[in-house]
Amino acid sequence: GTEIGMIYRLRKENPGKRFIPVSEQAICPNMKLITLEKILWSLEAMSPEVRVPEPIRLEAKAAVDRMLEVA
Repeated sequence: GTEIGMIYRLRKENPGKRFIPVSEQAICPNMKLITLEKILWSLEAMSPEVRVPEPIRLEAKAAVDRMLEVA
């Protein structure tokens, strides 16, 4: 895992599994600002728009596809 808050949640929801953080100090202050209300607003407003160059989009999609394969 890359963010300790996510590791905490994964451990809590999956007590029989072992999750190893990249670093115990890996804290993302921006992730702490995300709320369900903000996600809902963003999805409803389709804002803010994020533009990603096509080569990066394809690499990111491949990574997400690999993660979903093992989920």
